[in-house]
Amino acid sequence: MRTSLAALLITTIAMLLGPQDATAGCGCDKAPPPRVSIRPFVAYADQTISIFHSSLSEGRKYDVQFETAYGWGNAWSRAKAIKRKDFADRQRKNQIRVRVPNLPFGPCKVTVWEDGRRLATFTDDKLTITGRPLQVHEFTEAVNKPTYRAGVDRFGTIYIPVDVSQVSNATRFTGAALGFPVTFGAVDVVMYNEQGFLMQMLDPKSPGLFDLYRGEGDISDVLSYWRHEFRTYKEQHRWADRFATSDDEEWHDDGTPHIEHDRVVVAITGRMANGYRPAPGATPPFQLIIMSDPEERN
Repeated sequence: MRTSLAALLITTIAMLLGPQDATAGCGCDKAPPPRVSIRPFVAYADQTISIFHSSLSEGRKYDVQFETAYGWGNAWSRAKAIKRKDFADRQRKNQIRVRVPNLPFGPCKVTVWEDGRRLATFTDDKLTITGRPLQVHEFTEAVNKPTYRAGVDRFGTIYIPVDVSQVSNATRFTGAALGFPVTFGAVDVVMYNEQGFLMQMLDPKSPGLFDLYRGEGDISDVLSYWRHEFRTYKEQHRWADRFATSDDEEWHDDGTPHIEHDRVVVAITGRMANGYRPAPGATPPFQLIIMSDPEERN
């Protein structure tokens, strides 16, 4: 039954899509992220996050404890504080860059320890754990994950990371969930990168950038999003001197930040059939389908 529903959804999506003009933001021209204690605010196992605190000392090693109330989660990582520029204000600050351990999905409290002494504790609204990015491509395909689960933060926002590192040409991506009938509008969808930059909001004044279709039964609303070509961006970063990152991979030689586009987190703040937002933690297993379709624009 589930397989036939998936086939029906794929066929329906293909029929709904039609060519339209579109534009979208691109490149390394993004507003700086806000000053925070932990960046990014959503992450997955083995991803590197940055922790900021005034008590950190450059060169000192710290133990970082990750705790979540939504499973067995209590794990540790260890890293040395370094001084690097902060994306928020371009000031050099002491920070811990540490890998996230394997944890249950959902809100996660973080505590920094120095030689057995508690240095700082960050409440679980500062970091949410979710799944690893799903690889998508620029050719026609349907990624079908029959038992997918995503992390949900303290406020009911769902986080679905996608890996678009293999996508250079303009491509339309369309996704929906079977067995998780969440509803949402354009204002409920925001996209971030792994550095914490706001990458995209769904702007109704941008024709063809996105389409939303109402789901039926146990099928969620359907989001279709057009991603412009990134071949030019990649060529610029190979050839233009000002885009070189010889001293720090996160900063160009001209002093501007290098904004990564390879992995994007789609944040959806929707509601379930009962009118409530999804519960914090991990979503129930559902079938996630993401279709890709090469689509150039004039």
